[in-house]
Amino acid sequence: MRVCNQTSEVVYKALIAREKRRGKGISPASSSLPSQSSAVAPDDASPRPDDMHRSTVSYVPSLSTNREDHTLAYFFHNYVINSAKYHPSLEHSDNKHLLASIQAFGMAGIAKYHSTDRRLLYSARRHYVEALGGINSALQDEHRAIQDETLLAILVVTNYETLTGGVTRGLEAWEQHINGASALLNLRGTKGIEHSGGRVLTLQIITFINVVCLLKVLPTPPYIHELQAKISEYLYEPESPAVRYQSVNLECADFRHDVMHGLVSSIEDIMLRTAELDAKLLAAFENPPPSWEAKTVPELVDTETIHNRELPDFEIKYADQSTNHIWTAFASSRIMLHELVLRKLEDMDSHGNSNEVYRSAKLNSLSIVKACQTQILASMPHFMFHSSHLARPVRYHVSEALESDLPTMRVLAGYGVMWPLLVAGTCSTATSAIRNYVKQVYRFFGEELRIEQALVLCKML
Repeated sequence: MRVCNQTSEVVYKALIAREKRRGKGISPASSSLPSQSSAVAPDDASPRPDDMHRSTVSYVPSLSTNREDHTLAYFFHNYVINSAKYHPSLEHSDNKHLLASIQAFGMAGIAKYHSTDRRLLYSARRHYVEALGGINSALQDEHRAIQDETLLAILVVTNYETLTGGVTRGLEAWEQHINGASALLNLRGTKGIEHSGGRVLTLQIITFINVVCLLKVLPTPPYIHELQAKISEYLYEPESPAVRYQSVNLECADFRHDVMHGLVSSIEDIMLRTAELDAKLLAAFENPPPSWEAKTVPELVDTETIHNRELPDFEIKYADQSTNHIWTAFASSRIMLHELVLRKLEDMDSHGNSNEVYRSAKLNSLSIVKACQTQILASMPHFMFHSSHLARPVRYHVSEALESDLPTMRVLAGYGVMWPLLVAGTCSTATSAIRNYVKQVYRFFGEELRIEQALVLCKML
């Protein structure tokens, strides 16, 4: 038996039967069917089944989408790691500030990467202002202020500042958003991390807070230490190098603050604490999973160029950009620790207070700083020449991110390594050639990857 689609033929026969009952013949003139051409058909012409099929199909309305629909689809496809999940929170009337923040970031992304139409950036800015107004309104409400959706909206507008550079093309608005998110974490307390969405959001915000503390030489707020420790109790992978590293890096920020503000001034105390924290950093990455291992690839440039540029003659490639980010951040943390030792020893040298032990310590710290700087610089070609490979991480280092009931934004190529790159370009072993190379990388991130904050950091050098 052969099953056929005879819908068109059945409709055709029904029309013929209806016309016969009326005592009429059916013809193109009496039919509402469109003719195949502008010419007049012969009197004996009758509609064919396939013509009838086309007529019936034409009544099916087509789906229409507007710019906001395209923006949402673009955002979830390109910036959300758990995009396969349905996120009903976006449909709730109380979460218009979250929807506006997503529209702002998504539209800015489309404008930067896929369009030269400046009106898209203006629309993105309008959604951004709408999101800020909605966030401020939510913060006035005792219930809405502590909801995950409000914290996520702040995270999205923070990333918007990274992408666009803000109106002032500076770091001020970016820092203000992070400070606001930090205050919100304090308000939410440990109740805010009782489910996966809150934990993932909190970890992401803590990463930003850690960057600001290191950049501004600030101590880590005590409640951040408490939240970080509590999250480690919940996580499926508490022994993940990424989680262990973040905990140690909070201690590094505190130590940096204490030394720079004279709370720890003895060279012996500085050297001892630096050695302790450096050992903790190394322990955090001890025996990493095989997927964390890097590949070292010789760079195809001539020896004279390498010598003149004072740059690594090899590239370091990782499985994905997220792994690259964490390894380069690890290297930058070690640099900042040993820079504290070098700074103190340099001051002692200028006063003639040096000895063999101090000279040996200085050489050791210089060696570590140089090695870590080289590690960061050698990781940059992977972004500059293989950025398409890094567009989508193969995994997220906290598995709960995939199971979160909220959209989890992921780091894109170039975002995560901008701060380690700044450390590599400003540390004591940075030469003019290295600084010029770092500026070149920043310009690439700004002009090719369209990350405006990279151009801001480039000026800071």
